[in-house]
Amino acid sequence: MKKTGGDIEGYGEDEEVLVYHYGKPGERLKNADPTVKQFYAGEGPQPPKGIFRSLVQTRASRLLLATVLGLFVFTLFNSLLTKGESYDTISGVKVSLSAFSFEDKVFVSVKFEDNEKYQGDSFPVYAKVSFYDSQGQLYYQEESSTFYTGKETFLRTSLTDYDILYVESEIIIEPESSVLRSEVVHK
Repeated sequence: MKKTGGDIEGYGEDEEVLVYHYGKPGERLKNADPTVKQFYAGEGPQPPKGIFRSLVQTRASRLLLATVLGLFVFTLFNSLLTKGESYDTISGVKVSLSAFSFEDKVFVSVKFEDNEKYQGDSFPVYAKVSFYDSQGQLYYQEESSTFYTGKETFLRTSLTDYDILYVESEIIIEPESSVLRSEVVHK
């Protein structure tokens, strides 16, 4: 492409020619504002280097970072407290309780997790599941039992959903017992 007049290859007779405004590097800044020249020269204010420095550069960004960290700590603390109601270790066996509602039924599952310490030895485990309605009144209670052999074992039950809000289960593994509670998750 030629900068001055004359024929330019690649263009037809009736096509408009592309105009190239700047020739030498730096020529485009010749008539620019001094602040623009300083910016391109790297003399003006520069952004902080590093992600942490950029997060604490201004007062507003420090406040935002503190808020995000506070919410993270609160969420973590809250999840640990909530988890404690439906999980427990009874006589060395980790037990969890879960309940969910699906198509007008509440399904409850008591899970006894794997434990290599009890391989080969089987012993009875008992669960008394209590269903509570929206007023906190006991609606229905059911007992079930099975033998735990050290492998993952479940005790499951279901009930037609009459506004069941939460489920409690008393788990008995001799000589200990514990009461677990789980909110009903609606799917």
